[in-house]
Amino acid sequence: MKTQYYGFEIKDIMKQFVSAFNSIIINRYNKDRAVQDRIQANFIYAPKERVIHDLVNKNQHIKLPVVAVSMNSVSRDSERVFNKIPGFYVSKAPSVSGGSIDTNFFPTPIPVNISVSMDILTRFQTDMDQILSNFVPYNNPYIIISWKVPSSQNLVSDLEIRSEVLWSGDVSLSYPKEVSGTMPYRIEANTSFTIKGWLFRKNSDSNVANIFTVDQTFVPVSGFEYE
Repeated sequence: MKTQYYGFEIKDIMKQFVSAFNSIIINRYNKDRAVQDRIQANFIYAPKERVIHDLVNKNQHIKLPVVAVSMNSVSRDSERVFNKIPGFYVSKAPSVSGGSIDTNFFPTPIPVNISVSMDILTRFQTDMDQILSNFVPYNNPYIIISWKVPSSQNLVSDLEIRSEVLWSGDVSLSYPKEVSGTMPYRIEANTSFTIKGWLFRKNSDSNVANIFTVDQTFVPVSGFEYE
């Protein structure tokens, strides 16, 4: 553990998660249910408490509706640990000069579950309904995000990882019971997701020669004499 390695795995996973949800459009309807205007919900990477603090102390600097996302925990996923094999050998990406492809030892990554909390704040019930309708039908019960093995691992170029984003399946709603004259009315909702990701260890720098296939047929013969 004296060898530090950081491949931006969690950062890349969260970027993909935010990209998947950061496109929520709210329609404004008239009495005939015809669309009169369209606005995009604010998407913030911060705990709900931070968002509420900014709303109260900055004179509603953050406009509603807003969707706040934050990480709750990172835990080892024992269900995805299949064996105790320390690693395996993988062909490295070819060099720019076109030299031979080497093979190096690749330590087995650690499967982790990243717990993510999503808090939604709106001023109107219709806005809340539309935000829920934006992602609930598509998380039945999960979606898949795609990211790459960290480039510093020196593996095959653009090696893809597909991670499951599992929705908890429930949304808790909260309505204000007592509202002061200076506090705006808002509806709050909370739900959570579990992202099944991986954390990598430092890759070995020692190269191993490849084993090549000899495309030739050898036929044993008898009567060959040695001098």
